[in-house]
Amino acid sequence: MKCVQTVVSVVLLLALCLHAASAEVVNFKKCPGEATEKCTIHEVSITPCPEAEEGRACTVYRGTNVSITFDFTPEFAANDLTADVSWTKPSFDLPFVGMDTAACKHTSCPVTSGTRQTYAYNLPIKKTYPPQHYDVKWKLTSENNDSCCFIVMINITKKTKRT
Repeated sequence: MKCVQTVVSVVLLLALCLHAASAEVVNFKKCPGEATEKCTIHEVSITPCPEAEEGRACTVYRGTNVSITFDFTPEFAANDLTADVSWTKPSFDLPFVGMDTAACKHTSCPVTSGTRQTYAYNLPIKKTYPPQHYDVKWKLTSENNDSCCFIVMINITKKTKRT
């Protein structure tokens, strides 16, 4: 019995190590002007993003999907969250077309204040998106206008997919 427990422990540890190795943690920054934000963003991962290891913006390919996952701790309670994603510039935000705004499909709701949780979303990069560098603002907002918000950098390109 002890041997089985040891094997299970080793397999679980190996699985955790492989998951950690495959997670591509990216640099992010807090959204400017979010003085009322009551949320801590712990970590943001984008897959695939081998550039993350060097601290560079992720290169994503038109016509593919990327996974974005982030851990956050809200300092507010909410029954519902709305997700807003936009290309952001200092003077304006341009909404990301086709985004599923029902955040509770991608994280646990209701949200409990002080409880760390994970949001995971599969993001299609449409072929119609112009190739260039983008600052992407990702914001979760409660029915009381409390929010969690961060910005990540991506480069959209039309090159062929990575192999």
